[in-house]
Amino acid sequence: MASGPYTGPLTVLKVTHHGSNTSSTPLFLSRFPPKIAVIQCGADNPYGHPTPETLDRLHRTGTKIFRNDEHGDVIVTIKDQKVDVAVTKPEAAF
Repeated sequence: MASGPYTGPLTVLKVTHHGSNTSSTPLFLSRFPPKIAVIQCGADNPYGHPTPETLDRLHRTGTKIFRNDEHGDVIVTIKDQKVDVAVTKPEAAF
């Protein structure tokens, strides 16, 4: 993908490897800044995922971050150029 012809913003990025330090590198995010990022990680996991570095990189691109350890299930619907995000723990969403 990084060597292909497409560069530009992504609508949704499913952050790889639970948001580990090696996921969503600065180079990748500079070529494909996401509007929304979804991170699947367990609450209080022993690995510290997502890492502060990954969260910082995403925040610096202006990405709205949804994590299932904080927001519950994250459901993204795209229809007619409109993006909706629903979560099962809405009190934590904003």
